[in-house]
Amino acid sequence: MQRCSDEPFDRGLTSRRLSRRHFVLSTAVAAGTALLAACGGSSAPATTSTSGTTTQSTSAQVPPTQSASSAGATPAGTSAAAGTPAATVAAGRAGGTKTYRVGTPSAITELDPATTTTEVNNAPQEALFDYMVRYTYDPPLGNTILPDLADKWEITNNAQQFVFHIHQGVQFHDNNGELTATDIVWNLQRMQNPKTGSSAAPDFKGATFTAPDQYTVQVNYDHPYPSFLPATLAYTSAKIICPKAYQALGDKWITHPIGSGPFTWGTYQAGTRLTLPKNPSYWGTQPKIDAIDFHMAVDDRTAALAISKGEIDAFYVADPDIAASAASNPQPNVRFMKAQFGISPFQTWFNMRRKPLDDVRVRQALRYAIDQNAIAKDLFGGLAQPVDGYLPAFMFGYTADVQKYPYNPDKARQLLKDANVSPDWAPEMISQSILVISKKITEAVASYWTDIGVKIKNSSLEQGVIVQRGNARDFDMYATYVTRIDPSQMTARFWRSDGSGNFSGYTAADSLIDQIGSESDDTKRKALYAQLQQKMGIDSPAAWIVAVSEHLLLNDRVVGEQGAGWLERFNWFEVDVPAE
Repeated sequence: MQRCSDEPFDRGLTSRRLSRRHFVLSTAVAAGTALLAACGGSSAPATTSTSGTTTQSTSAQVPPTQSASSAGATPAGTSAAAGTPAATVAAGRAGGTKTYRVGTPSAITELDPATTTTEVNNAPQEALFDYMVRYTYDPPLGNTILPDLADKWEITNNAQQFVFHIHQGVQFHDNNGELTATDIVWNLQRMQNPKTGSSAAPDFKGATFTAPDQYTVQVNYDHPYPSFLPATLAYTSAKIICPKAYQALGDKWITHPIGSGPFTWGTYQAGTRLTLPKNPSYWGTQPKIDAIDFHMAVDDRTAALAISKGEIDAFYVADPDIAASAASNPQPNVRFMKAQFGISPFQTWFNMRRKPLDDVRVRQALRYAIDQNAIAKDLFGGLAQPVDGYLPAFMFGYTADVQKYPYNPDKARQLLKDANVSPDWAPEMISQSILVISKKITEAVASYWTDIGVKIKNSSLEQGVIVQRGNARDFDMYATYVTRIDPSQMTARFWRSDGSGNFSGYTAADSLIDQIGSESDDTKRKALYAQLQQKMGIDSPAAWIVAVSEHLLLNDRVVGEQGAGWLERFNWFEVDVPAE
């Protein structure tokens, strides 16, 4: 599925019909993929979240209690988390090949990181390309930023200047020469250029890029940007490709993309298979496996059986019913790895430009009418996490100290009465038909709102229509879920008055959002994020319902994967399988 405006990465799932209040489900399935990821889990982070950028930092900071697997210039990491000894792969055939077989829910079609719109392409890109700096894989949802192509860096001038020292001797695949600072500058300028069509372009507004020497990159902003590393450089679109190869291939880039990563291009059967062999000349930590074999268009319904039979080794399951079934009744030889935290808050934006949604009492009434705990428990089998604000619990800046709206239909009816809402009010809520999670939650929400007398029209729309109507703000409520890694990615674009993803038309927090964007001190910025969540909790420009998730299914022969990560990530450096 394609991104809507500034929405996060989407993934299309299965659909089921929900009977009112009791969540009795009957099956009907459709599959797809898009870059609006999901995740669920516990209510509090297990490790300290950090934004990843401080004005004093010269390299990535790894807390002493946090074991980190890393790539590139960093030392080989342990595959164990929280002090657990690393697992040992079973003995395989002597002289055999270690092939890790990964199932994907749809075709791999986009291997230009700057312009990718679907989540399924992130995993092969992370195998082919390096970042300047890379998020840790261990823990899978950790916020620690590690060196990759950049061995170290300095952040100065109130987070307006960033100087990166590039690892020397890095080679592009297929004898395309050494990667230098000039190649990095080309990549950054390309992402900044509006003609490229990169979703990262707004992040580079006001930035200039220079290469003072062959192994130094300098980035200067005309404003403070303390989230540059975690929100931009370590995010999906900022993987570094080979300029020489890209310029030679142009539109044929999909036929042989060139990077500097731990795996190289192998064989590609459009819509069916992609094989990436290990890069024997990789400049950093060598992967333990010899090749990755992607099996495309695997259905959530059949993935566990395919893993049990050994046809594939790994698959991210998104359908909540299938995930719940896999968790409680696993197939033989299949391991279910539940996502540790809720990554993707599902929210229903209220279009405050339209009456009576311009009245805070109406918005609060609609929130009191929703039983978040029942949705998390009964609809998702406990694999979703109730949320009360726009930031998920794992993220830097999150606070639980916000206005909450416990299920209270009587209070909801009274607030609607106090606001003189007509009993004939018939608002429309739109959502993506391709996303089973959207269909499930919006059916539940519509049921609750019907119970308090709101004659809601629940419109599940195909992608082209919802993009058009979303951009035109032609709706009363817009329901979807949002996935990002850093809070800055969740804030200005969705909640500032001029944000392209501000579907509510919310205008009451611009000053606070701007303070956050320019504050380089982590402690102060975290406090400002708490203030913003508290204010938005009262103002209620949206109803935040549950944080949803994708979970990881693994064959028992696989070791080194510590759990489900964001955007369907795999730990290419620590995963291991027996040789065949």
